[in-house]
Amino acid sequence: MKIYLVTAFVITLAVSAVAQSGQPVVKYGGTKRTPRIIEMSNMFGGEESIDMRCSRLRPFVGTIVKRDFDEDEVMVTNITIRDTKDERVHLNVDSEQISLLGRTAPTIISSFLGKGKRVKVWAYTCSGGGSGNFLYVDRVVAF
Repeated sequence: MKIYLVTAFVITLAVSAVAQSGQPVVKYGGTKRTPRIIEMSNMFGGEESIDMRCSRLRPFVGTIVKRDFDEDEVMVTNITIRDTKDERVHLNVDSEQISLLGRTAPTIISSFLGKGKRVKVWAYTCSGGGSGNFLYVDRVVAF
């Protein structure tokens, strides 16, 4: 019984430590010879990072048709996806949160969010007062 409680406590600590780290999570698939990113999560740094109020996640499914880059021409700052009804959704990428991945962050995000890639995206709807609503990507799964 004591071993069970200690194990449960250690697992709880490990899970809470990961949740508090706040870093984006990258999941790889494919083969050992040709690994590829299949999912990124925890891509949104939270309301504090953008000074807006945000609501629950909304899912979107579509194909990436456009990407915009930061002034450095390296980091992706937003994407536009087109769904099966040919409607487009503009989604912002929290580049400060993505930069927590380190020096390879621009390369990782640019290759993962490439034009023509089919994705399912979960995004927060954030409002900035009189400036309207913005969508911020939190999780992306590639098909």
